[in-house]
Amino acid sequence: MATNDIISVTPVAEPNWGEAIRLLEQAVKAGNQDPQALYLLAMAYKHQSRAADVRQTLARIADPDANVLLQRGVLAFNEKEWSAAADEFAKSLQKDANSYPAAYNLMLARLCQGQLDGAVATLETLVNLAPSVGEKRFLGLLRSLLGPGGTTSGAEQVLLLSSITLDEEQRLLDMIVGLNQFDVVYRLLAKLVSARPNSEAAFRSYIGAAMLQAKMLMDRGQWSDAELLLAPLKRRLDASNIRGEPMQMIVILNMLGVCSMMSQEFDCSLGHFRAAADAFQRDLSAPGPAGKTDRHINGQGVYLGAWLEQNLALGNEWLNRMDIAESHWNRHLDYLEHYIPRSLPPDYLGNLAFECSSRLADIFSRKEKWTSAAHFLQRAHRIRPADYETLERLFHMYTQLKRTEDARKILRRLREVKPNDPQAELFELEVREVRKLDEVDTLIADLRRIAQRFPNDARVEERGAAIVNNVMPTMERIADQYAAQVNKVVDQMRRLPSYQINWPTVRDIMRDMEDKYLLLRRVAQKCLAHVTSDEVRKELHKLISHCDRKIDQCHSLGE
Repeated sequence: MATNDIISVTPVAEPNWGEAIRLLEQAVKAGNQDPQALYLLAMAYKHQSRAADVRQTLARIADPDANVLLQRGVLAFNEKEWSAAADEFAKSLQKDANSYPAAYNLMLARLCQGQLDGAVATLETLVNLAPSVGEKRFLGLLRSLLGPGGTTSGAEQVLLLSSITLDEEQRLLDMIVGLNQFDVVYRLLAKLVSARPNSEAAFRSYIGAAMLQAKMLMDRGQWSDAELLLAPLKRRLDASNIRGEPMQMIVILNMLGVCSMMSQEFDCSLGHFRAAADAFQRDLSAPGPAGKTDRHINGQGVYLGAWLEQNLALGNEWLNRMDIAESHWNRHLDYLEHYIPRSLPPDYLGNLAFECSSRLADIFSRKEKWTSAAHFLQRAHRIRPADYETLERLFHMYTQLKRTEDARKILRRLREVKPNDPQAELFELEVREVRKLDEVDTLIADLRRIAQRFPNDARVEERGAAIVNNVMPTMERIADQYAAQVNKVVDQMRRLPSYQINWPTVRDIMRDMEDKYLLLRRVAQKCLAHVTSDEVRKELHKLISHCDRKIDQCHSLGE
């Protein structure tokens, strides 16, 4: 059997960086300050991603050579300290003029600083150091992107860019997109797209870079600058022969809508949002692979349709088109609730939907659109069935709308959530139908009982005052009815001669009216114990004085 047919079974040794660090650290602590030992220790730290230790160890080398300077430059570059990185790479190149890594990294650092002239100058040196023909060609492609110069004409450079392979294009794109300077990235990608108008990868990278920059501008509140970048981008997408990613157009339209809205150009923003929603619906209806909808859901589980509906709702809300806004808000909430099982963290979408529903209930309440307010409170209650505050608001809403049965159902739920809460008992008093004086008397007696059970409870005092305030019109109406009955008898007595008056009947009526006024006076007196408003107290005293006068009148006629 030939030796080259033998399969090796000898295991390949894996570097034990931990052990290497231990031994090298011992050597250094023992006084070994040899630059090679320190360099090896720094590289061992590097393999374990201990950047701070690498930096500290390399700094201890008194007379750093080209390799040490190169590694220091790489450290600075990784931490985006472009100026410091460029200095270290330049020093490394001075120590070793034939170092291709130092020259290449120096060119990258200058590009990241936006120093195009410096990068081009470095490229002129770099081409001569290229280790292979393929690398030299790649550098030539990059030189063509950076601009005309050297011995190659502009036409030759365009021709060179149009002839690149897919692998070369992808390497160029990876390098360009990784640069820090948007102005440089955008310029290079724009030139690449112009030279390769049919390249889908280049076009998408160009659009993506511009969108990322626009997002950064928006995050800084530079709405006009972002819009100036996005508007021509949209036109270029519309005019391109390349079928772009549908999501890019949707996102660009949505971002344009946000920029217009934040600039208070609401009609314009709604136009962008509607266009984004239409593009989104077209993308949904277009044929695609299974699970296509997943790309419309972000990392927190929020569906893209929910954001679009929210933006449309806010735009119409700010234009006070509340009926249109309401329909969009409902669709927004439908989407949120539908995707609650996919929420990350698990309570995120539920909280979002609940807060949105609560906010809308407040807005529609302030506009006195009670039916809409009740609808959004119901949505909030469905999301958090045991939320006491929502139950309480819903109870008052049903009371406001005279939906007594619905109010009683919510009241039962309130008692289940907080069995010993005095609020629930007070709410029960609020839904009672009080038309007669004895019903008012019973109501005030129950209120007094609750106040005695929960002394010094501010909520009981507040709700008690509200209940008294609510029954005041009923007592005043009853007082008016009593006064009308007494006045009717008195008027009849004045029109008849004394001998024609049926005095026994008059006395019976007046004694009965006296008893009624006495009861009304007692009820009004009881109400005073629960009143906190000076105005209501004044009205009660006025009612009590009225009863006193009528009691005297009835008593004098009933004797």
